[in-house]
Amino acid sequence: VRLSMRSVAYIVTVALLAAVGFAEQTPWPILVAALLTVPASIVAVPCYYLAYGLLALVPGANPSGSSGSGTVAPDGRVLTSGSSGAPAAWFTIATNVLGILALALAALANVLVLQSLAARRRRNLLAATPSAPRGH
Repeated sequence: VRLSMRSVAYIVTVALLAAVGFAEQTPWPILVAALLTVPASIVAVPCYYLAYGLLALVPGANPSGSSGSGTVAPDGRVLTSGSSGAPAAWFTIATNVLGILALALAALANVLVLQSLAARRRRNLLAATPSAPRGH
């Protein structure tokens, strides 16, 4: 499969938007990436959440509750802080990578489907075009 520079730029743009969104924990870049990959994202996003849920079932991956405590000096400096119940680092990294991959693969799927449709259209046009008469 040969991808044009435009197709590669589209896939990279979607992947970068998703990466920024997951790294910054900001939803708008992820939403833009998902919108850019419609219709494939209609399948990719639920698959991501399914994978997220399955990974969350692994013991210690994503606790159902969290708590924290700390002390602050009168001038506002944090003296001590602690928390428990945060997701495991491997869980956070894995789900972020899965999210980026899901949207990048959705973009790739869109490109491949469009290429396939364009090739079919070209074949149909060639088949429908009458061939030129042959000279003797």
